[in-house]
Amino acid sequence: MDLRHLRYFVAVAEERHFGRAAERLHMAQPPLSQQIRQLEAELGVELLHRTTRRVDLTEAGRAYLERARTILADVDEAAHHARRVAAGSVGHLAIGCVGSATYSLLPALSRRLSEELPGVDFSFRGEMLAPDQVEALRTGAIDVALLRPPAADLSLAVHTLRQDRLVVAAPADHPLA
Repeated sequence: MDLRHLRYFVAVAEERHFGRAAERLHMAQPPLSQQIRQLEAELGVELLHRTTRRVDLTEAGRAYLERARTILADVDEAAHHARRVAAGSVGHLAIGCVGSATYSLLPALSRRLSEELPGVDFSFRGEMLAPDQVEALRTGAIDVALLRPPAADLSLAVHTLRQDRLVVAAPADHPLA
């Protein structure tokens, strides 16, 4: 038995007619009838009561339909989930931050990530110095680091996200004032 048999059975059960089910499945009626007979033979039960005008479900057919729908929905959801995992929209991401990013960048970043990637669980480690973040990246303790350059490890891919202006504050009577 394969998923195709389940899909065929569900179509026939929902349409209550082999011709309409075959049309829905984009196939000819005789192979569909044959596949349903093979399914019934494999299960050892009659799932459908056939008349010249319509198809009705047997008691076993009603029970099988319920389970077949659940199985097909689970298979479809598993495929959807696998595609989301492959695309990186499901999982866990640990982000390390320097002190200034913890307060200035992290709140907005956290909101945006939650909105755009609702299937990803984020954790943030704030107040990390750049050397600590580089070590955490090497060990896998964090996945992404928001730090100030330079990052002394050439194996890291570093991208500038923003540049901060620096200012000097000194007393009015200081020689540098």
